[in-house]
Amino acid sequence: MAQGSFAEHFRRSMQNHPFGYALYEPAPFTRLQPGTVGYLDENQHWHPILNLLDPEALERDGYPPVGELRPSDPDVRRFGPLLSTKTAKTNLDLEAGVGAAALGLPVDVSGAGKYSTSNDFGAVLMCESDVVSEGFDLRDPFRVWMQQNAKSLFKKYPDIKKYGLCAVTWTYSSTNIHITAWEGENNNTTIGFKLGMAGGGNVGPQMSWVRGQSSSGWSAWTDQKRVLFFTGIKMSKGLLGVWEKKSGPKPGHQKFTVKGDEGEDDFRVALEPFGDDWDKIKATESAEAAL
Repeated sequence: MAQGSFAEHFRRSMQNHPFGYALYEPAPFTRLQPGTVGYLDENQHWHPILNLLDPEALERDGYPPVGELRPSDPDVRRFGPLLSTKTAKTNLDLEAGVGAAALGLPVDVSGAGKYSTSNDFGAVLMCESDVVSEGFDLRDPFRVWMQQNAKSLFKKYPDIKKYGLCAVTWTYSSTNIHITAWEGENNNTTIGFKLGMAGGGNVGPQMSWVRGQSSSGWSAWTDQKRVLFFTGIKMSKGLLGVWEKKSGPKPGHQKFTVKGDEGEDDFRVALEPFGDDWDKIKATESAEAAL
Protein backbone atom coordinates (compact mmCIF):
# COMPACT_ATOMS: atom_id res chain seq x y z
CA MET A 1 0.00 0.00 0.00
CA ALA A 2 1.27 3.47 -0.86
CA GLN A 3 2.39 5.64 2.04
CA GLY A 4 -0.37 8.18 1.49
CA SER A 5 -3.03 5.46 1.45
CA PHE A 6 -1.59 3.88 4.61
CA ALA A 7 -1.60 7.24 6.39
CA GLU A 8 -5.20 7.81 5.30
CA HIS A 9 -6.20 4.36 6.61
CA PHE A 10 -4.60 5.28 9.93
CA ARG A 11 -6.42 8.62 10.08
CA ARG A 12 -9.80 7.07 9.37
CA SER A 13 -9.26 4.19 11.77
CA MET A 14 -8.49 6.61 14.61
CA GLN A 15 -11.69 8.65 14.20
CA ASN A 16 -13.19 6.81 17.18
CA HIS A 17 -10.94 8.95 19.40
CA PRO A 18 -12.27 12.52 19.87
CA PHE A 19 -8.96 14.31 19.45
CA GLY A 20 -8.97 15.41 15.81
CA TYR A 21 -7.01 14.53 12.68
CA ALA A 22 -4.63 11.64 13.45
CA LEU A 23 -1.14 11.71 11.95
CA TYR A 24 0.52 8.40 11.07
CA GLU A 25 3.85 10.25 11.14
CA PRO A 26 3.66 12.71 14.07
CA ALA A 27 4.83 16.17 12.98
CA PRO A 28 7.36 18.26 14.95
CA PHE A 29 5.59 20.80 17.15
CA THR A 30 7.99 23.44 15.84
CA ARG A 31 6.33 23.02 12.42
CA LEU A 32 2.74 22.22 13.39
CA GLN A 33 1.40 24.13 16.39
CA PRO A 34 -1.69 26.20 17.23
CA GLY A 35 -1.58 29.36 15.14
CA THR A 36 0.26 27.78 12.21
CA VAL A 37 -1.18 27.89 8.69
CA GLY A 38 -0.16 25.21 6.17
CA TYR A 39 -1.31 22.12 4.29
CA LEU A 40 -1.09 18.33 4.19
CA ASP A 41 0.18 16.76 0.98
CA GLU A 42 -0.87 13.41 -0.54
CA ASN A 43 1.35 11.57 1.96
CA GLN A 44 -0.17 13.41 4.94
CA HIS A 45 3.07 15.36 5.51
CA TRP A 46 2.55 18.81 7.01
CA HIS A 47 3.96 21.88 5.23
CA PRO A 48 3.84 25.13 7.26
CA ILE A 49 3.37 28.41 5.37
CA LEU A 50 2.70 31.14 7.94
CA ASN A 51 2.69 31.58 11.70
CA LEU A 52 -0.31 33.74 12.55
CA LEU A 53 1.13 34.39 16.01
CA ASP A 54 4.11 36.28 14.53
CA PRO A 55 2.80 39.75 13.59
CA GLU A 56 6.18 40.89 12.26
CA ALA A 57 6.38 37.95 9.84
CA LEU A 58 2.81 38.57 8.73
CA GLU A 59 3.60 42.22 8.07
CA ARG A 60 6.66 41.30 6.00
CA ASP A 61 4.47 39.02 3.87
CA GLY A 62 1.85 41.72 3.48
CA TYR A 63 -0.84 40.22 5.72
CA PRO A 64 -2.76 41.84 8.58
CA PRO A 65 -2.67 40.40 12.09
CA VAL A 66 -5.32 37.99 13.31
CA GLY A 67 -8.09 39.31 15.55
CA GLU A 68 -8.16 38.85 19.30
CA LEU A 69 -7.27 35.29 20.25
CA ARG A 70 -8.19 33.33 23.36
CA PRO A 71 -5.43 30.81 24.17
CA SER A 72 -6.27 27.95 26.49
CA ASP A 73 -3.99 26.81 29.29
CA PRO A 74 -2.20 23.58 28.28
CA ASP A 75 -3.75 20.45 29.76
CA VAL A 76 -1.42 17.53 30.55
CA ARG A 77 -2.65 13.95 30.64
CA ARG A 78 -1.59 10.34 30.09
CA PHE A 79 -2.90 8.09 27.32
CA GLY A 80 -3.22 4.35 27.53
CA PRO A 81 -2.93 2.44 24.23
CA LEU A 82 -5.24 4.00 21.62
CA LEU A 83 -6.72 1.38 19.27
CA SER A 84 -8.03 1.71 15.73
CA THR A 85 -11.70 0.97 15.15
CA LYS A 86 -11.32 -2.73 14.26
CA THR A 87 -8.50 -3.62 16.62
CA ALA A 88 -9.61 -5.92 19.45
CA LYS A 89 -7.96 -6.52 22.81
CA THR A 90 -7.66 -9.96 24.42
CA ASN A 91 -6.50 -10.11 28.03
CA LEU A 92 -3.69 -12.59 28.61
CA ASP A 93 -3.56 -14.67 31.79
CA LEU A 94 0.09 -14.64 32.77
CA GLU A 95 -0.56 -17.07 35.61
CA ALA A 96 -1.96 -19.72 33.27
CA GLY A 97 1.36 -20.58 31.69
CA VAL A 98 1.77 -17.68 29.30
CA GLY A 99 4.87 -16.23 30.90
CA ALA A 100 5.75 -12.56 30.60
CA ALA A 101 9.25 -13.38 29.37
CA ALA A 102 7.87 -15.48 26.52
CA LEU A 103 5.91 -12.42 25.38
CA GLY A 104 8.98 -10.20 25.50
CA LEU A 105 7.69 -8.39 28.59
CA PRO A 106 9.41 -7.61 31.89
CA VAL A 107 8.71 -10.24 34.55
CA ASP A 108 7.23 -7.62 36.90
CA VAL A 109 4.29 -6.62 34.69
CA SER A 110 0.90 -6.70 36.39
CA GLY A 111 -0.92 -7.92 33.30
CA ALA A 112 -0.86 -8.00 29.51
CA GLY A 113 -3.10 -7.86 26.49
CA LYS A 114 -2.93 -8.93 22.86
CA TYR A 115 -4.16 -6.40 20.30
CA SER A 116 -5.15 -7.87 16.95
CA THR A 117 -7.39 -7.82 13.88
CA SER A 118 -8.71 -10.79 11.92
CA ASN A 119 -8.59 -9.47 8.37
CA ASP A 120 -8.60 -5.68 8.55
CA PHE A 121 -6.36 -2.67 8.95
CA GLY A 122 -5.24 -2.34 12.55
CA ALA A 123 -3.20 0.15 14.54
CA VAL A 124 -2.13 0.95 18.09
CA LEU A 125 -0.80 4.31 19.27
CA MET A 126 1.18 4.50 22.52
CA CYS A 127 2.66 7.50 24.33
CA GLU A 128 5.21 6.71 27.02
CA SER A 129 5.28 10.32 28.21
CA ASP A 130 2.71 13.01 28.98
CA VAL A 131 0.33 14.18 26.26
CA VAL A 132 -0.21 17.95 26.10
CA SER A 133 -3.54 19.33 24.86
CA GLU A 134 -3.33 23.01 23.90
CA GLY A 135 -4.70 25.60 21.54
CA PHE A 136 -7.31 28.32 21.21
CA ASP A 137 -10.86 28.26 22.55
CA LEU A 138 -12.24 30.29 19.63
CA ARG A 139 -11.81 29.47 15.95
CA ASP A 140 -13.70 32.43 14.54
CA PRO A 141 -10.69 34.84 14.41
CA PHE A 142 -8.87 32.31 12.20
CA ARG A 143 -11.91 31.82 9.97
CA VAL A 144 -12.34 35.57 9.50
CA TRP A 145 -8.63 36.05 8.70
CA MET A 146 -8.65 33.26 6.11
CA GLN A 147 -11.77 34.63 4.42
CA GLN A 148 -10.36 38.17 4.27
CA ASN A 149 -7.08 36.98 2.76
CA ALA A 150 -8.31 34.09 0.59
CA LYS A 151 -7.56 35.74 -2.75
CA SER A 152 -3.99 36.66 -1.83
CA LEU A 153 -3.25 33.27 -0.24
CA PHE A 154 -4.39 31.23 -3.25
CA LYS A 155 -2.43 33.50 -5.58
CA LYS A 156 0.80 33.52 -3.55
CA TYR A 157 0.85 29.80 -2.62
CA PRO A 158 -0.23 27.71 -5.67
CA ASP A 159 0.09 24.40 -3.78
CA ILE A 160 -2.95 25.19 -1.66
CA LYS A 161 -5.13 25.25 -4.77
CA LYS A 162 -4.65 21.47 -4.81
CA TYR A 163 -4.33 20.63 -1.13
CA GLY A 164 -6.31 23.37 0.59
CA LEU A 165 -5.08 25.47 3.51
CA CYS A 166 -5.53 24.72 7.21
CA ALA A 167 -5.23 27.04 10.20
CA VAL A 168 -4.29 24.92 13.23
CA THR A 169 -6.25 25.81 16.36
CA TRP A 170 -5.67 22.80 18.64
CA THR A 171 -3.08 20.04 19.06
CA TYR A 172 -2.34 16.94 21.13
CA SER A 173 1.39 16.30 21.35
CA SER A 174 3.96 14.18 23.18
CA THR A 175 7.69 13.46 23.23
CA ASN A 176 7.80 9.64 23.38
CA ILE A 177 5.50 8.20 20.71
CA HIS A 178 5.19 4.65 19.37
CA ILE A 179 2.89 3.51 16.56
CA THR A 180 2.33 0.11 15.00
CA ALA A 181 -0.03 -0.46 12.08
CA TRP A 182 -0.72 -3.42 9.81
CA GLU A 183 -3.01 -4.74 7.11
CA GLY A 184 -3.99 -8.35 6.49
CA GLU A 185 -4.62 -11.52 8.45
CA ASN A 186 -3.37 -12.64 11.86
CA ASN A 187 -1.48 -9.51 12.83
CA ASN A 188 -1.12 -8.65 16.49
CA THR A 189 1.03 -6.96 19.09
CA THR A 190 1.40 -7.50 22.84
CA ILE A 191 1.41 -4.77 25.48
CA GLY A 192 1.88 -5.17 29.22
CA PHE A 193 1.03 -2.84 32.05
CA LYS A 194 2.42 -2.11 35.50
CA LEU A 195 0.63 -0.73 38.53
CA GLY A 196 2.55 1.53 40.87
CA MET A 197 2.07 4.49 43.16
CA ALA A 198 1.91 7.97 41.65
CA GLY A 199 4.78 10.30 42.44
CA GLY A 200 5.13 14.05 42.70
CA GLY A 201 2.72 14.39 45.61
CA ASN A 202 -0.14 12.65 43.79
CA VAL A 203 -2.12 10.08 45.72
CA GLY A 204 -3.28 6.75 44.35
CA PRO A 205 -2.13 4.11 41.87
CA GLN A 206 -0.56 4.92 38.52
CA MET A 207 -0.51 2.67 35.47
CA SER A 208 2.32 2.51 32.96
CA TRP A 209 2.51 0.54 29.72
CA VAL A 210 5.30 -1.45 28.11
CA ARG A 211 5.54 -2.92 24.61
CA GLY A 212 6.45 -6.57 24.16
CA GLN A 213 9.96 -6.90 22.74
CA SER A 214 8.78 -9.74 20.52
CA SER A 215 6.24 -7.42 18.90
CA SER A 216 7.40 -6.14 15.53
CA GLY A 217 6.52 -3.19 13.38
CA TRP A 218 6.70 -0.38 15.94
CA SER A 219 7.81 3.05 14.77
CA ALA A 220 9.18 5.40 17.43
CA TRP A 221 9.49 9.19 17.69
CA THR A 222 11.48 10.20 20.77
CA ASP A 223 13.60 13.12 19.57
CA GLN A 224 11.31 16.08 20.27
CA LYS A 225 7.76 17.19 20.96
CA ARG A 226 5.52 15.99 18.12
CA VAL A 227 1.85 16.35 17.23
CA LEU A 228 -0.41 13.27 17.31
CA PHE A 229 -3.78 14.91 16.56
CA PHE A 230 -4.83 18.39 15.50
CA THR A 231 -7.90 20.41 14.57
CA GLY A 232 -8.54 23.73 12.89
CA ILE A 233 -10.24 25.51 10.00
CA LYS A 234 -9.68 24.37 6.40
CA MET A 235 -10.08 26.52 3.30
CA SER A 236 -10.55 24.85 -0.11
CA LYS A 237 -10.94 26.23 -3.62
CA GLY A 238 -13.54 25.02 -6.11
CA LEU A 239 -15.36 26.00 -9.28
CA LEU A 240 -18.57 27.99 -9.40
CA GLY A 241 -21.56 25.68 -9.05
CA VAL A 242 -19.57 22.56 -8.11
CA TRP A 243 -20.48 22.66 -4.41
CA GLU A 244 -24.16 23.47 -4.82
CA LYS A 245 -26.18 20.86 -2.92
CA LYS A 246 -29.84 20.35 -2.18
CA SER A 247 -29.17 19.85 1.52
CA GLY A 248 -28.61 22.84 3.76
CA PRO A 249 -25.19 23.95 4.94
CA LYS A 250 -23.55 21.97 7.73
CA PRO A 251 -22.83 23.70 11.06
CA GLY A 252 -19.55 25.60 10.93
CA HIS A 253 -19.33 25.45 7.11
CA GLN A 254 -19.21 28.57 4.95
CA LYS A 255 -18.92 29.18 1.20
CA PHE A 256 -18.22 32.43 -0.62
CA THR A 257 -17.09 33.74 -4.01
CA VAL A 258 -13.70 35.36 -4.64
CA LYS A 259 -13.54 37.79 -7.55
CA GLY A 260 -10.73 37.01 -9.98
CA ASP A 261 -8.36 39.64 -11.31
CA GLU A 262 -8.91 41.05 -14.78
CA GLY A 263 -8.90 38.19 -17.27
CA GLU A 264 -9.32 35.56 -14.52
CA ASP A 265 -12.43 33.65 -13.53
CA ASP A 266 -14.14 34.06 -10.20
CA PHE A 267 -13.91 31.02 -7.94
CA ARG A 268 -15.71 29.57 -4.95
CA VAL A 269 -14.06 29.00 -1.59
CA ALA A 270 -15.25 26.76 1.24
CA LEU A 271 -14.33 27.18 4.90
CA GLU A 272 -15.02 24.19 7.12
CA PRO A 273 -13.99 22.74 10.48
CA PHE A 274 -11.00 20.43 10.22
CA GLY A 275 -10.68 17.61 12.73
CA ASP A 276 -13.11 15.06 14.08
CA ASP A 277 -13.75 16.62 17.51
CA TRP A 278 -15.31 19.76 16.02
CA ASP A 279 -18.84 18.98 17.22
CA LYS A 280 -17.65 18.66 20.81
CA ILE A 281 -15.60 21.87 20.67
CA LYS A 282 -18.38 23.78 18.94
CA ALA A 283 -20.89 22.70 21.58
CA THR A 284 -18.53 23.95 24.29
CA GLU A 285 -18.07 27.30 22.56
CA SER A 286 -21.84 27.72 22.12
CA ALA A 287 -22.43 26.99 25.79
CA GLU A 288 -19.78 29.54 26.80
CA ALA A 289 -21.24 32.17 24.47
CA ALA A 290 -24.67 31.71 26.04
CA LEU A 291 -23.36 32.53 29.52
